Amino acid sequence: MSYTLNLNSVQAEILIEKYQKYSQPSTNNYTLFRANYKGTTITLYKTHTLLIQGSKALITYNEICDLLQITPEIQKKPKVDYEPQINLSIVGTDEVGTGDFFGPVVVAGAYVDKAKILDVMKLGVKDSKQIKDDEIHKIASELTKLIDYHIISLDNLKYNYLMASGKYNLNKIKALLHNNVLIKLLNKIEKYDKIIIDAFTTKDKYFDYIKEQKVIVENVELEYYAESKHIAVACASILARSAFLIQLDKLSKKVGFDLPKGAGHRVDLAISKILREQSESVLKMCGKLNFKNIEKAKNNL
Repeated sequence: MSYTLNLNSVQAEILIEKYQKYSQPSTNNYTLFRANYKGTTITLYKTHTLLIQGSKALITYNEICDLLQITPEIQKKPKVDYEPQINLSIVGTDEVGTGDFFGPVVVAGAYVDKAKILDVMKLGVKDSKQIKDDEIHKIASELTKLIDYHIISLDNLKYNYLMASGKYNLNKIKALLHNNVLIKLLNKIEKYDKIIIDAFTTKDKYFDYIKEQKVIVENVELEYYAESKHIAVACASILARSAFLIQLDKLSKKVGFDLPKGAGHRVDLAISKILREQSESVLKMCGKLNFKNIEKAKNNL
């Protein structure tokens, strides 16, 4: 298993001092400190992201949390082991908005040449879910100046039309968007080592979803937790998140109040407010009508 922590500069210094006698030579230019400790590999990157790997990673993770006075926040579904690929030029894609009632579905693709990986890491690139919204736009703005990318946003009206047709499910919509993003992005670049899609289905099903398309990008790999393994996918995650937030803000202005993210109780209340004060057509314009929140909101009315 593996676990990650995002440290500040003071915590990084404390960690290095604590485990200095277990230190090992760095394997690349992006590693600040590396150590082997009780069967666990500790890697601190220059971005101050700490990666803890090994069969006893959980024990070391808890020990480091105690040392740095960090409250452990282990996910129920632990991350898979990986060794970040930092010597390859990768095209990565990721999507945002599929778990949000309000707002579009956005898929972004990013190409990070291996010569630019260090510059990208300096921006603080990581999985967008680990970055606050106000920082997302700042990093995304810098990325657009540094790398090649392409973004496709599927608005709610089109999403609802496709879902209501009975010919599409969410995974098929995502597969089509990923394929179209890759077609557009690959037209902008000359060469790359890999294409990585943040997996949302199996590879066989992915290609089954897009088999009727005139152009299919075939040499792709689908990997779970890809945004944590590949800088390019993390970049795509950030670009997609930024685009989603911008569109959500525009929709909020149209309905006259801030639309909440996710699909929780606040969303139910917002749906009820729109149905009570405006109309179902407004809801169709800003929300995903196949979500179960609709029925909850109507019950609230």
